[in-house]
Amino acid sequence: MERQVSSTVGWFSASLIIGENLYNLWTILLRNLRPKFVCSMKKQPPPVRKEKRSTRKMPKRNIGTRNGAELDSNGRRDRRSSIRELRHPKTELESAIQRYVDLYDFAPIAYVSFDRAGRIEEANLAATELLSEPRDLLIGRPFAFYVADLDSLLRHLLYCRTSQQQVKTELLLKSKKGERIPALLLSTPITSTTRNGALLYQTAIIDLRERKAAEEALRAKEAELEQIVTQTPFMLTRCSHDLRYRYVSHAYAKMLGRTPDEIAGQPIVEIMGEEGFRTISPHIKKVLTGQTVEYEAEVSFRGLGAPCLHSVYTPDRDVNGNVIGWFASISDITQRKRVEQRLTEQARLLDLSNDAIIVRDTNDRVTYWNKGAEKIYGYSQKEAIGKVAPDLLKTEHLEPLSKIYEMLSRDNRWEGELVHTRRNGKRLIVFSRWSLDRDTQGQRAYILETNNDISQRKDAEAALKKSKELLEKRVQSRTAELREANQELNSEINRRKGLEGQILEVSDREQERLGQELHDGLCQQLTAIGFLARATALRLRDHRVVQQDDLEKIAQLINSSVMDARNIARGLHKEDIDAAQFLSALQEMVERQIWQTSCRLDLKTKVVIEDDAVASQLYRILREAIINANKHARATRIVLEVRRSGNDLIFSVTDDGVGLSKTKNHGLGFHIMKYRAESIGARLKLESLKKGGARVSCYMPMSLLK
Repeated sequence: MERQVSSTVGWFSASLIIGENLYNLWTILLRNLRPKFVCSMKKQPPPVRKEKRSTRKMPKRNIGTRNGAELDSNGRRDRRSSIRELRHPKTELESAIQRYVDLYDFAPIAYVSFDRAGRIEEANLAATELLSEPRDLLIGRPFAFYVADLDSLLRHLLYCRTSQQQVKTELLLKSKKGERIPALLLSTPITSTTRNGALLYQTAIIDLRERKAAEEALRAKEAELEQIVTQTPFMLTRCSHDLRYRYVSHAYAKMLGRTPDEIAGQPIVEIMGEEGFRTISPHIKKVLTGQTVEYEAEVSFRGLGAPCLHSVYTPDRDVNGNVIGWFASISDITQRKRVEQRLTEQARLLDLSNDAIIVRDTNDRVTYWNKGAEKIYGYSQKEAIGKVAPDLLKTEHLEPLSKIYEMLSRDNRWEGELVHTRRNGKRLIVFSRWSLDRDTQGQRAYILETNNDISQRKDAEAALKKSKELLEKRVQSRTAELREANQELNSEINRRKGLEGQILEVSDREQERLGQELHDGLCQQLTAIGFLARATALRLRDHRVVQQDDLEKIAQLINSSVMDARNIARGLHKEDIDAAQFLSALQEMVERQIWQTSCRLDLKTKVVIEDDAVASQLYRILREAIINANKHARATRIVLEVRRSGNDLIFSVTDDGVGLSKTKNHGLGFHIMKYRAESIGARLKLESLKKGGARVSCYMPMSLLK
């Protein structure tokens, strides 16, 4: 019965419905339905006791209706009709309830209902998703469990208990995942539902994360816009239809010697004065008709004079498109106008020159074009003025333009060669001189460019250069072979001299090494054998018992000495290793007993060498590297590694010893190994490791192994 009621009502919990009587349940449900269902469910009059039916025939009576129900022949409501009528509103009621339940559960906004203590009694699907908690765990749990700001929640609950109207509170929620969620709570008391005699509060939870992010982005954009407006050198104003300043930039206020707050809200005529206002009035009337206005004029300001200003007025419109004022972008071009006037005065003298003299503004537009420019390029002054000079002349720079402007900015002048194109399409080479003219702020104002046509001189220089190059080629072709042969001969002589010295040094070093090994190894063992043999002889002479262990010790020392002598002899013997024996020879080399430091072979890739000479040289390089590591590295471990990287087969000997000296140059052994590597087309690399030790690597191209 409890499950059936819960599925019918939807948003009420089963425990609440069981505790209430049937009358209260239908009253609560019917308040949310249409009036016709309420009328249909009014209390019916008590049934009339059924009288004993007479056996005599009664005349037929008309069957009427009462409140829409059929009446029988006795004028009473037909029971079957009444039952059918009662079933109809119940079906409608259940359908309406289900619609309300669906609207509540699938609402896009999170809804919960909690009691006066803040305990959650109901929750829809959006609330479970927002709080990351299943509905069965939400119901009955204090709402404070999901609130990061408990003080705000307590104030919200207090306002709910003391007010019968909607309560709004903005606070910070925390989901089960630990996410902090800014939210707005809108709580309204549900007067039709109580829990243990207390009201429930239907609460909408509006997620404010997107709004907060949008507000933060808007604040950032506003700050950025304010910084742009404040830092820009252009003067900006916003004026209203009643001819008052609504906003002025710092640059505009600085020009007037005031602050922006002193100007905002003031009439334009009071700030500028009557004379200046009369100058701009025609342009104001035009912009208020919805047109964009651009003009240059000397505008008088009270107590400031009459600077020459370049102004652009843009209509300011409301949401309906009506003009409510205008925006003004203003630039002070007084200095520029003075420079233009000075240049005009000098233009007459410049026209006497045969060179092309051109004046360009900050946008490289031509402001002056003398007679010499007309003669050289074929464009009249009227055709050239206002055009972008590099586009008009199709300028080709023989060095980077950035470098030209860098030199011009540093030295206020530049000179060099350019390639221009005449009006008839003929390309000219000109020698150009640029001079930079700056304004009062030190910024670029104009560039005076003087161009001299050197096309004929360049043609003659090109012909002379061509003849010179041809002669040099003939001389070079005759001496190239001799020089090459001479270089090869010198290189071979130097190489052989170096090898001779290296061979002598290697011979001396090998003799020294052999003596050291005989003294430190074999001689020490032979001395020990002598002592043990002498002790045994004394025992025999004194007829004492000779221990078997002493004899075995002598045998071991003799065998060890034989092994050391054999290894030394093998080291002196020239080992010819062919390709087939290469890997076995490497394994045998690392397992020799002569090494003072533990040595092992780490084979990480398959090695296929078909050239015996390559195998022999690689073996000698690796043997020399292992010998050096044993003698000088003071290491505890030596690894001979073979691996592949890209198209190279890498043979490396790595130790964990003291590493390479930072000041000492590479020794003779390294040069010999490098020479052996280069002789087979390999590359040798010697490096110190960050964690200590050193590594000798021989990079052998795979293509040279066959």
